[in-house]
Amino acid sequence: MDVGQGTANALYQQAVAGTFRMERGAAERCAAVYTRLVDTCVDKQLDELRRIVRLDGFGGFRSAEQLQSGFQEKHVLTIDAVAGLKEAALRMAAAFLQAGGEFEEADEMNRRAIDAAAEVQQL
Repeated sequence: MDVGQGTANALYQQAVAGTFRMERGAAERCAAVYTRLVDTCVDKQLDELRRIVRLDGFGGFRSAEQLQSGFQEKHVLTIDAVAGLKEAALRMAAAFLQAGGEFEEADEMNRRAIDAAAEVQQL
């Protein structure tokens, strides 16, 4: 599920190619918004979602089992979407840093985005 990863990757590629550039200070402030989103919100949401191992309490009837199964599938999709959001936010931060000439910081942020993408693949 693409929740912005494609757009973030396209912006990052433009920054790498040099067609997207920004003033360094502005780029740092923009990147900080995305990293703060991940560090203060998205990571906490992922932790909470992953703590829910099993949904139960639906009863033993067939319809209840189907309902439980449906909610479990939605739970997995929610984790996938939030993990994808994390990847997109980190890639956006990398794009801004790259555009502002902060190459080492952009590389580190891009590494974090790649790690986040790997998390999605493991689901």
